[in-house]
Amino acid sequence: MKTITFFLLFCLSGITTAQWIEQTSPVTSLLYSVSAVNDNVVWACGAGGVVLRTADAGNTWSQTASPNSSIEFFTIQGIDALTAIVSGSDANTFAYKTIDGGATWTQTFSQAGGFIDALKAFNGIPGAYGLIGDPVGGRWTIFESNDYGSTWDSTGLYNPAAPGEAGWNNSYFVATPGSSGWYGTKNTKVINAFSNGTYSDLPTPGLTNSFAIWGNDNSRLMTGGDNIMLYSADGGASWANTNAIGTGDIAGIVGHASRWWYARGSSVYFSTDDGANWTTDYTTTGTYFHMTISLRGKYLWAVRDNGGISRYESDIPLPVELSSFSSSVNGRDVSLNWTTSTELNNYGFDIERSVNFGQWSKVGFVAGYGTTSNPVSYSYSERGLISGKYNYRLKQSDFNGNYTYYDLNNEISIGVPSKFSLSQNYPNPFNPSTKINYEIPYDGNVSLKVYDISGKEVMTLVNDFQKAGSYSVNFNSLSQTAGISSGVYVYRITSGDFSQSRKMILAK
Repeated sequence: MKTITFFLLFCLSGITTAQWIEQTSPVTSLLYSVSAVNDNVVWACGAGGVVLRTADAGNTWSQTASPNSSIEFFTIQGIDALTAIVSGSDANTFAYKTIDGGATWTQTFSQAGGFIDALKAFNGIPGAYGLIGDPVGGRWTIFESNDYGSTWDSTGLYNPAAPGEAGWNNSYFVATPGSSGWYGTKNTKVINAFSNGTYSDLPTPGLTNSFAIWGNDNSRLMTGGDNIMLYSADGGASWANTNAIGTGDIAGIVGHASRWWYARGSSVYFSTDDGANWTTDYTTTGTYFHMTISLRGKYLWAVRDNGGISRYESDIPLPVELSSFSSSVNGRDVSLNWTTSTELNNYGFDIERSVNFGQWSKVGFVAGYGTTSNPVSYSYSERGLISGKYNYRLKQSDFNGNYTYYDLNNEISIGVPSKFSLSQNYPNPFNPSTKINYEIPYDGNVSLKVYDISGKEVMTLVNDFQKAGSYSVNFNSLSQTAGISSGVYVYRITSGDFSQSRKMILAK
């Protein structure tokens, strides 16, 4: 939460449970925000430009390079193990992005004055992220990015602000795609932001400062501040006091179904019945400033003013649990195999691939089994891959658009071929396009041409110097200016002393 003076509470460790584990933090300074990508990858940020990261479920935490050590970082959004967006303020506001695990950062947003309250993913919409901040020039700071936080745009997102209105860092919840989000204010209301660019003020009677907000679905919300916590069963249209226990600011709320946790002072509190009853779940030293849980994870994470990081292993059921994910290689063919132990509302799996550490791209899709408590085995294969290093991951989605990633632990290497070869095109016959694969064991000039049956050249597909390796070329019969007719064609490769030809059939 934004504040100038911090009232610190220090308590001796007393009440503990076996499921809460204190992490070994590399800092002792104040941590303002934590963002869990999944159970393994978590990012955190704080005072003095600090950014922390773990990629092994908190077994080890590292401090990354600082995007700007002269400012405070108040909110962070992890995207994957290497990518995150973080924001901070001094006299101005800034957002920075890393794509290499925090080794380097690029400034992607700046604004004179104001304060960025939250950075959030629009769940289920690839690349879409929201930036919410305090009003500047009479309007709330609301920007959207469709490229994972590299650029930001506020077109169509105008929401006027009353004089003196402001929000709070991390007080922003985004629901499932196509619906809406909610963000807290210090003006006895939360604001419901709809996907079409409209807004609705939702009064919070008795609660002036909504420091934290969370929804277990589009209807059931909790919001809390410096005095009380409220519960809504109708998307914020009406609220009821939950009689939250403890003292201090309510700095973070998470939940699932009818279960809720909130951080307040030096303790975390728990309810199994939508806030009707609360118990103290954990107490430690220092004061909590934020807590979160990944949308597809079982670990809760909470950060404090003394650099402390707490992890809790809940029994929240995962929508899809993978019991295995492996690969096998046969020459230039790769097979992926994975098994789920349970599935809930599983739409299916996008298969994504990265070549030589480049950008991820979708290469296939395998439909899921919906809902089942029985193990289900899946497989996917790729044939004729060129030389290089390959990484794979699964993007599992449910029917509501929620998704999570599962990474293949091992890297796959396709080596340099031992001899020249020209493969039969596939498909054959074809219409209108076909793929031609070939291999060269040495660096050299390569020519690949297509001829008609009379020997007249139709197209040059390759005429270049190429490194030793495996290659794939697409031949599209519609790319010719005049077009070509159905019939038999010959494609021929030449490289040094090697030459080979094959026939293919265009069938329109």
